[in-house]
Amino acid sequence: MRKVRPKSYDYMEMLIGAESSAKQAARAAADQLGLGLISLSSVESGVLRALADLSNAKKIVEIGTLTGLSALALLEGNTVAGLKVWTLEKSPEHAAAASKILETFISDGRCEIVVGDAREKLESLSTSGPFDLVFIDGNKAAYLDYFNWAVRNVRAGGLIVADNVFLSGAVWGDPTEQKFNEKQIGAVRKMNELAFSDKNLKSFFIPTEEGMLVCKKLS
Repeated sequence: MRKVRPKSYDYMEMLIGAESSAKQAARAAADQLGLGLISLSSVESGVLRALADLSNAKKIVEIGTLTGLSALALLEGNTVAGLKVWTLEKSPEHAAAASKILETFISDGRCEIVVGDAREKLESLSTSGPFDLVFIDGNKAAYLDYFNWAVRNVRAGGLIVADNVFLSGAVWGDPTEQKFNEKQIGAVRKMNELAFSDKNLKSFFIPTEEGMLVCKKLS
């Protein structure tokens, strides 16, 4: 949960400039749900978009839609031919809010919101793979399951990106204001460990406020 913003973020966001009206609407919708603090910052959404652009990602899976902010990062201004983003959201309320924000991209077939438990929905989604990029930003207790699915379903050369991989310091034992349970901490720790022990992955951390893990599948 993003609460303490380093001054570097203020500086970077000043240079990045104002977000689109759609992204501002997504943030406002998240605030109305009382979940604005868990949305990606504009700096982090820019990193996500850059990774998608650099990998020329065409088929993308996002786990954790919320109100559509990160999906917008992947969709807005993206001219990759045949682009499709599948975004998975367990909460019907969140999915309904996101569907309004993402309406243009849903109507033209570039985005599909899949409502339900991601661990169940991902298996049926496998038939649409392999995928170029999987972005993990959902239920922390299920991160290891999401990660294992992504490893199986990302193409060679594709990327797996996971947000919140530091759990505000809980993964290395710091006390945190937001309380994480043992299942959440264990799942994220194990995912991080696997990312660096799997010889078929080239992995690195981007030390954002919440920590972002990036893995490239080698073969």
